[in-house]
Amino acid sequence: MTGRRTSSADGRRVAAAAAVAVAALCFASGTGAQEIPPSSAAVPPAGASDGWNSEVAVLLIERAIEARRHAWADSSLARFRADVQGHVYYLGDILGERHVIRADQLAVDVRWQRPDRSMQTIVGRRHELRLPTTIDYHLDHLFLVLDNFPDRIRIGEGDEIRDVLHPAGAGARELYEYRLADSLEIRLRDRTARVFELEVRPRDGADAAAVGSLFVERETGAIARMRITFTPAAYQDPQIVRLVVDLRSALQEGRYWLPDEQAVEIVRSLPWLDFPLETLVRTRLRVLDYDFDEGALFGLGPGVLIYSLRDEELARFDAWEDPLYGGSLEEGSTDGDLGEAVADARDLLLRRTLLGGRSWQLAFPNASGAIRARRSEGLFVGAGAAYRPNDLVRVSFAGGHAIGEARPQVSLGLRRRLGAVEAELDGWLRAHRDAGPPAGVGVLRTLALLAGGEDYEDPYLTTGGRIGIVRHEGPVRWRVGASFERHRSAALVVGTKPFGDAPLRPVRPVDEGELARLDAGLTVELRSAPGARWRLELAGEAAARGIGDFGYTRATAALRARGSPGGAWNWASGIEFGAAGGTLPAQRLFLLGGRGSLPGYGFRGWGGDRMALWRAEVSRAIASPWVRLRALGAVGGTGLGRAGEGAARRFGVGGSEGLRASAGLGLGLFYDILRLDVMRGGNWVVLLSVDPRFLRIL
Repeated sequence: MTGRRTSSADGRRVAAAAAVAVAALCFASGTGAQEIPPSSAAVPPAGASDGWNSEVAVLLIERAIEARRHAWADSSLARFRADVQGHVYYLGDILGERHVIRADQLAVDVRWQRPDRSMQTIVGRRHELRLPTTIDYHLDHLFLVLDNFPDRIRIGEGDEIRDVLHPAGAGARELYEYRLADSLEIRLRDRTARVFELEVRPRDGADAAAVGSLFVERETGAIARMRITFTPAAYQDPQIVRLVVDLRSALQEGRYWLPDEQAVEIVRSLPWLDFPLETLVRTRLRVLDYDFDEGALFGLGPGVLIYSLRDEELARFDAWEDPLYGGSLEEGSTDGDLGEAVADARDLLLRRTLLGGRSWQLAFPNASGAIRARRSEGLFVGAGAAYRPNDLVRVSFAGGHAIGEARPQVSLGLRRRLGAVEAELDGWLRAHRDAGPPAGVGVLRTLALLAGGEDYEDPYLTTGGRIGIVRHEGPVRWRVGASFERHRSAALVVGTKPFGDAPLRPVRPVDEGELARLDAGLTVELRSAPGARWRLELAGEAAARGIGDFGYTRATAALRARGSPGGAWNWASGIEFGAAGGTLPAQRLFLLGGRGSLPGYGFRGWGGDRMALWRAEVSRAIASPWVRLRALGAVGGTGLGRAGEGAARRFGVGGSEGLRASAGLGLGLFYDILRLDVMRGGNWVVLLSVDPRFLRIL
């Protein structure tokens, strides 16, 4: 299948210019007051508003409603053919980090013929599974939306949105109200098109309705762009948290506003459980070319027809404009326009609830928050709840009982959205913390304790609170906070291994007392180079023991890189440094050795006030997706100075006396979820682990 071109070079240039201009509508400045014929009401400057349902806003929406009654069918447009390509990504969102589960790429042949006949055919398709899934997309997620939806909007074949009245549909003025927000002039070769942004919301926020913006051309009433989300009552599926649609049109042949690009995002979570995992379906389709050949006879039947070629024919398509992975849909990225649509819609509803889901939910911070086993706790059983009175506020509670310790643990949390950032307030009682970096997922640590008597942590107890501000989204994410807490040493409550009478590793003592601390962190997604993605992570803290008695400063910096997804080969690498000053408590030493840092050596056998660690791995699929061959290695060391000498002595560790290294081979099994590695440091060791992406939810 080859690309088709519009019949006029001038038309192509006009369409491209219009598409770029419309894409920038939200950021445009007005060009002065004009009138919308036939009314004499003056158009306010860009950014100004004369309120809801003003005379100008009503005239403009009435013009859009009237234009939709005729649309293309009653115009001079007889037929067109369009080549469309795009992506459909299924992603998992783990605490704000997005990872591809499945990636699809589509090529669609679109044909339309007056008055209302259309046929869309999938002529090319390829996909890759990154994680196991049985998802089956609704048909309308794979095709181009024509004429900005019918008067009754249905998405997901009615399973997600069903029969919601279009904001510019017949009878819409009885359900919706409108406000003029902005304007933009688009200068074309033979005329100037003026486009106005109309904000739209339901008169009653409890109704099933759309919320967002329509961008309407003054002269024709055509909708150049529609960016909307929906009220909770509109969602048919109780798992839907939000659904956002952005449909953009471009001016073709100097006369017709036709589809140019569309983006849809659907976010789901369990309706009864608040858990740090959501799934997203994100689609973006783009029209590459239009063909308006008057001599073409399509011979379309009545109505809307949707087809797909057979699998073997789809696989032969090779005229892809873009790679399978790329652009704003790839893992770890966000789409600013779709996020802005939700924020704008929330403001239009005067901050009333916009997201789907229940107000009260059962809640767990991760799988180990429900049940786990540790040397310092014995068996722990816990539960929690979350309450969301609106989209901006979330209150959470978690508690549990450590049977071996015979004492409860409790935590409370409050989150308040403030524009692009979020305010945090947390308190906790007898929380168990680990003195070192995570050495594996919680579920495997429970299994390791039950099987071999080692839980791979050095716990201590803390009671206190923290207040902070964090930005979770975007290429630059950051956090700042202040806390006050009391630290105590934990105790060994499980004396011997579950199977046998061998004693367990002792629980190391920490420095006890009160600690006032300031903390900050910054994560920057650097511009990706071909075949690689880079991330810079900075963190620091300053703490004082008690009030006014200076304690220590501690800072870390890490640069991480990984190969682009897809393909038989993949790789990841990261280097990190740490340094501290003042007088460190034992629980804030930099610890290295064994699982999680330098396998093949004693677990956290080294500690200090300086640290460097480099880790890397390369993998190759040998029986995709079941088996990957892995090669991995690590080099690192710690140093001791005045800041950490006393703490290291009390904690029972020393400096590494230079760099230490470990390397080995392994297998990644079942989509690389389960990993079995054999490594050599000071000794040989066999490690069972899981994909680090699941670290924070297991």
